[in-house]
Amino acid sequence: MGRRGVWRPSPPALLSHRSPRRLLAVPFLVAALGVWTGCDGGTGTDSTITPVAMPFADQFQLEQVITPEQSTESPIVRISGVSWNGDRFAIADVSEANAKLFSIDGSLLATVGRSGEGPGEFTAARYPALADGRLFVADGALGRVSVWTESGDLEREIQVGAGFISDFALLPDGRLVFTGSGFGTPGAAMGVFAEDGTALAQGLFTTTVLPADADPEAPWANMRQTLFTVANDTAWAVSTISDSLWAVPLAADSLWAESRRLSIPGYVAPAAPEEPLRSLQDLSDWGRSFHGAAPPVASSELLIFPFVRGVLNNGDPTILVVRDGKGDWYALSDPPPVIAAFADRLLVIHNPLEDPVELAVYEMRSTDGNGR
Repeated sequence: MGRRGVWRPSPPALLSHRSPRRLLAVPFLVAALGVWTGCDGGTGTDSTITPVAMPFADQFQLEQVITPEQSTESPIVRISGVSWNGDRFAIADVSEANAKLFSIDGSLLATVGRSGEGPGEFTAARYPALADGRLFVADGALGRVSVWTESGDLEREIQVGAGFISDFALLPDGRLVFTGSGFGTPGAAMGVFAEDGTALAQGLFTTTVLPADADPEAPWANMRQTLFTVANDTAWAVSTISDSLWAVPLAADSLWAESRRLSIPGYVAPAAPEEPLRSLQDLSDWGRSFHGAAPPVASSELLIFPFVRGVLNNGDPTILVVRDGKGDWYALSDPPPVIAAFADRLLVIHNPLEDPVELAVYEMRSTDGNGR
């Protein structure tokens, strides 16, 4: 089919000049520059985490290769989010304006949605979530979540007060968590909503923080995004331009955040472009000069934070920061593009530059007496 695009979580999604093919690529080229000088509430980072550097292959081994079923009528073109519950996985496709549900062997179970703004339609299908036999899909541009049965029937739609959604998670109690903009509280990057769309809390003011000496009027200054994943009722948020992360307890009535800095071996900090960015090529070239945070993923046992110099599925240099179930932190070199996690396993893009798309499952290696 020869079509493969990239996903970045802010409009417009910018295509990579290196690969016009399908699959998920990571968004830090839509970042502004910089190193954070502060965090939520104007405070500095509370602690520093220094992961242990080692190759990805020392921690994870290949378990299974999956070829998702697709056809010319229902291709996978541009992955814009993945959810995996161990037995099934869902892929949102922003170019095709739909989401597809697969069994773990790659069999296509259902395709939901189409292009448009009416019921069951998407303008920017992103961030699927599988829960209780339902498939939830957020539309980043329409500010709503549609709920589908696993057989592909639309059950309901939830409209939330958000101007733009840059990430979405569904909590076990039915609450909806988003990052983006337009939550009602000026500068808030995160909003929590009840299952009927009622606003419960807003906070996490990462979008108001600028790098030292940054010009707030520069055209690229507002291109950063806040991305997050949820583990044990805590949202772990990152900015696309920073090596900081924020831990946001979601059981609290307000969204206060504890900030931490990741001191990552081999990490190249963002810096201002030497020349004004006048084209997509300029933006792409500048983005490959530093590491940017990509969408994090989590499971019951793992926290995963990719940091990429370029585009994830193009094979650009990536450092995968991992916290395992024992609380140990690692910085893994030469990883594949990680798109989801379940228990101690990772779902990755197996052949990012090839057709047809293949995914793979990697399992964590058994630990030895040295804690590895």
